[in-house]
Amino acid sequence: MLLDTPRLRLKPHTPDKLQRLHAWDRDPELTFLNDDEGTQETPPTLDETRAYLERMCRYDPAHGALHCAIHLRAGDPFIGYGMIAAPDHHNRSCWLGITIGERPLWGQGLAHEAPTRVIDYAFASLEMNRIGAEVSAVDTRSIRLFEGFGFRREGLRRESVRKLGRFEDELLYGLLRREWPHAPPPPEAGVN
Repeated sequence: MLLDTPRLRLKPHTPDKLQRLHAWDRDPELTFLNDDEGTQETPPTLDETRAYLERMCRYDPAHGALHCAIHLRAGDPFIGYGMIAAPDHHNRSCWLGITIGERPLWGQGLAHEAPTRVIDYAFASLEMNRIGAEVSAVDTRSIRLFEGFGFRREGLRRESVRKLGRFEDELLYGLLRREWPHAPPPPEAGVN
């Protein structure tokens, strides 16, 4: 998968991403905001980050998550990562995740630009009908981001995420194909 936006290029991960990923995995604020990561109570070892990167590099479109490395087009620096997780081709649904790891680039709209293209890809190329997102209730930036895309809050999992010794709530969001203004018409109904 190779997806371009005006300022970004989303492409497959490569082993040379290890040091940047490991630094982000050890950043207390990033890990606090990322629901599926631990917190600094147990930062990952370099070998654990390497194993995670190796899994991201092996994409199985039928079963696994589609991971992408996010690069700036100008100069090609690696600045973050995203994924389309748990693709369910029968029910045409998946989950979306996005992280901009480079703090100096926060607040510049890149976390909006990357998912716009990934959402387009999920609806058009993967023919999804629904995209979900899980957001920690304390992550106000991500809440604004997903609500800005038109994701609707569908539920709340009480105290389902452990952060720095406390349990925090997690919000569940969903976006349907018909709610996305750029989505192509749905594929013909039929047996998959």
